[in-house]
Amino acid sequence: MTLNQLRIFYVSARLMSFTAAAEELCLTQPAITLQIQSLERDLGLKLFERVGNKLRLTDAGQALYKSAGTIILAEDEARKIVAELRSASRRRVVVAANTTGGMYALPPILLAFGQAHPDVAIGLDIESSEQIIERLLQNGVDVGLVGGPMEDKRIVAEPILKDELAVIVSPAHEAAQHSRMTLGDLAMYPLVMAEPRSRTRMLIERTFRAAGLRVQPSLQLTGTEAVKKAVESGLGVGIVSKFSVERELYLGVLKAIEIEGVQLVRPLELIHRKGRRLSHAARLFRSFALEYARREFGPLSDLYASVTKVYTEATGEGLVPAGAGAGVVTDLGAWRPEPTPLARSRRPSR
Repeated sequence: MTLNQLRIFYVSARLMSFTAAAEELCLTQPAITLQIQSLERDLGLKLFERVGNKLRLTDAGQALYKSAGTIILAEDEARKIVAELRSASRRRVVVAANTTGGMYALPPILLAFGQAHPDVAIGLDIESSEQIIERLLQNGVDVGLVGGPMEDKRIVAEPILKDELAVIVSPAHEAAQHSRMTLGDLAMYPLVMAEPRSRTRMLIERTFRAAGLRVQPSLQLTGTEAVKKAVESGLGVGIVSKFSVERELYLGVLKAIEIEGVQLVRPLELIHRKGRRLSHAARLFRSFALEYARREFGPLSDLYASVTKVYTEATGEGLVPAGAGAGVVTDLGAWRPEPTPLARSRRPSR
């Protein structure tokens, strides 16, 4: 059994398709089949079986797949370490971020990092949180930025920013006559929301359920920008990250409405795969990003981090109560994140 055979088996088992494995590994399907057959002969065991038109792992195949993943990752790590020592790869870092992090929160950090370290090349991919986690586990990216709290034990997560959601309307919308309303009042208006798998959408729905309310979007769109444009056009009320609407709120093309009794807050977390040795460039970016966020946005206090974790674990909800009586914390009635220096500095001049 060779490492090449093991990798071909691992990719074939992960994709459950010799054709897809051949495409990913840049080989032909007959080459994949020959290598799998050779591996089965060496082991004296069948690893795959066909049930109708579907490929399925045998018991031996399932056992080998569990071990193969660890071996393949170890080989990838070894190759990366060696490559760093003999090439310029140590000067590149690949970052993946969700929409909020990648489009609104991360750019000023990337700009400052690039100015401080012009010799380090940066790659940025904007994907869903689920895709980012999958790529981290496959060593496809160095670090990620996602909405937390992250509870996957395979991932190391470090809170870096506070991400508060804002209820937004067009100034011409009938709801704009209110500066604040209850969650029940909000539920009476047509809501423009992101797709169901969006973490923002899930946080909103959990918050409504916690208040005994059901949210039914009148319009469902893909992405924060689409939600913002629909709300700006007067198609309904939206709930998005405040990071994403700083400019629109400042210019007055959108208006924010405060919701009495609740505040939608979550941490944005810098993540990487547990047990993975980060490259020099990735370690440099991680430490720079954490320090920059602390300095420019203000520290993510231990109180906030601990309350978010305790409250989420106890209730399964993502909101931080604005008043007492949550059953978990009773002293956060007046707590609100302060406007950040960076947010103020990014406002356009008139």
